[in-house]
Amino acid sequence: MPSPTTGPLLPVPQPAAAQHALLRLVTVMLDGEDEREVLWGAMAAIAATGPFTAEAAYAVHNGLARRCPPLRAASTAVARPGDAAREPEAGPTGGAPGEAAAADVVAADLLDRRIDSLDGRSHHLHKLGGPWAWAIALRYRETCLGYLVVRSPTTPSAEETAMTDLLARQTGTVLARLTGHRGEPAAGSGDIPVSGDLSDTGNLPEPENGSPTVALGRRTASALASRLATYEALSRAAVSGRGEAGILQALHEHTGFATLTEDSFGNPRAWAGPCAGGPQRGVGSGTRPESEDRRRDALMHRARRQPGAVRDRDRLVMPIEMAGDLLGVIVLDDPDRRAAEADTSALEQAARLLAPLLFHERRLAELEPALCRDLVDRLVSGEGTKDAFTQAAALGHDLHRPHKVAVLEWPGAPEGAALCDAVTRAAERLRRDVLIGSRGATAVVLVAGEDPRHLGDELYKAVSEGLGTGAGAIGVGGQCEVLADLPHSYDEAVRALAVRRRSQDPYGSTAFDELGLCRMMGTGEGEREADLFVHVWLGRLLDYDAQHHTELVMTLSRYLESGCSYDATSEMLLIHRSTVRYRLQRIGEITGHDLGVVETRLNLHIATHIRNVLDPPR
Repeated sequence: MPSPTTGPLLPVPQPAAAQHALLRLVTVMLDGEDEREVLWGAMAAIAATGPFTAEAAYAVHNGLARRCPPLRAASTAVARPGDAAREPEAGPTGGAPGEAAAADVVAADLLDRRIDSLDGRSHHLHKLGGPWAWAIALRYRETCLGYLVVRSPTTPSAEETAMTDLLARQTGTVLARLTGHRGEPAAGSGDIPVSGDLSDTGNLPEPENGSPTVALGRRTASALASRLATYEALSRAAVSGRGEAGILQALHEHTGFATLTEDSFGNPRAWAGPCAGGPQRGVGSGTRPESEDRRRDALMHRARRQPGAVRDRDRLVMPIEMAGDLLGVIVLDDPDRRAAEADTSALEQAARLLAPLLFHERRLAELEPALCRDLVDRLVSGEGTKDAFTQAAALGHDLHRPHKVAVLEWPGAPEGAALCDAVTRAAERLRRDVLIGSRGATAVVLVAGEDPRHLGDELYKAVSEGLGTGAGAIGVGGQCEVLADLPHSYDEAVRALAVRRRSQDPYGSTAFDELGLCRMMGTGEGEREADLFVHVWLGRLLDYDAQHHTELVMTLSRYLESGCSYDATSEMLLIHRSTVRYRLQRIGEITGHDLGVVETRLNLHIATHIRNVLDPPR
């Protein structure tokens, strides 16, 4: 099983090819006056960043989308085998196109109608099970200035779609400039500003070398190159094996801001950079007042509804989501409000890269207990094979070491899952390497190692503290050196648990090695035989004590334990020696057993010992 930090390997953008295409786009921005050149130049840049093929380009005028056919050079640069919806070519005689060309005309007409019906936003055009297709809206402020339609044989990665979004935003800025040059108003009137990190004033930059276009091109090229470098660093961190911490470190190094992640409840997970006091600065640190929980809920609701990062006091917060589930948030610590649009864009990209990692981690957290339960159940049932070693290793456990089996029952626990969770936390505190499963309401624990400490007592104490109640019992089986002995150790643990639960002190732990003569008890036929043995040898005496409120069984037990000494028995019971003699005489009369016979005394000694361990049967 892969570790939670590996996840699927995400493709890394090709910065060299992308930068080459971006230079072509910048050249159009510097010299071109034709929006068709801009549209197909942007298409070439997008095709260089991922597995995209060009489908069509549209310019929007007065709310209507108009198809822009590709330039010959642009078409050569981006067209690939399998492209659809090309302009139909007439035959050499100028006659009607063939059947394939006619089908292309129909497909192009259908695509034109679909684009014309869009609402100015990017949309997926593919159907379920069909090839991936996307209409990319080229927007400036609140106005859509065009669309690019691309296809892909596979679903693009998060980095590829993020880079496409970046190029689309920059292309929208260039189209807005060209629209302004034609004298047509863009989104709002006035000068045409560039994207947030290209201009601080919101207007075209002041002329450089006598040309504002040169300044725009230089700033755009610089900004795009910077973002490409940031996206490449984040992507490489995602596949480096360093997981969440690696992505946060890359984000910190490229933005200069301290970064951290929190789970969906606001509890800190990881951080990078000079977070004051470490991760406890997270919203979820410590016990939060109810008002703070309400404020966080409102913040999460707002962050999930609106696109991009949202500001929360001195922090920029971006939700990490996948498949509609909130997996956590990523935070940029910005008390001085210095974060630019490039920083928030990097924050959004980091959130996209973290989403599959956290989703994979959540799936592992859901699957791991079930995998452990299945493996433990097969091992204690004697169905373990050589594959069990590999499966245990994937769960971080080495089955080649000696093991003991412990079984736990806690009637006071709220539910069975709570008992397994408490055992997991207790094992972590005790630094015990365990595999935890369950059978019904009973937790089954495989404990590795040859630690001489008493496993049952320390585990009972730790689990009691975790559950807040000591109303439970633990049975511990003997140590086994090989995998095949685990069922035997499990059977011993179950018998030790049964003896503990039937004892006069049913709460605590009992090891099978400590049972002595009581090893015959615990389950099935052995337990029934033990009850019958006690009844045969002590039944009449137990009934007499219950009816007359005497302590003849206790007297007999102490007498046999003392080696049949009157003096020692009188001292233990704090009674006179003659009283001991009288009681022993009454015991012989009631039971009909001659205490002078050695074999009789042995059987009575065993019966009283079993009775002292177990509650007398009703």
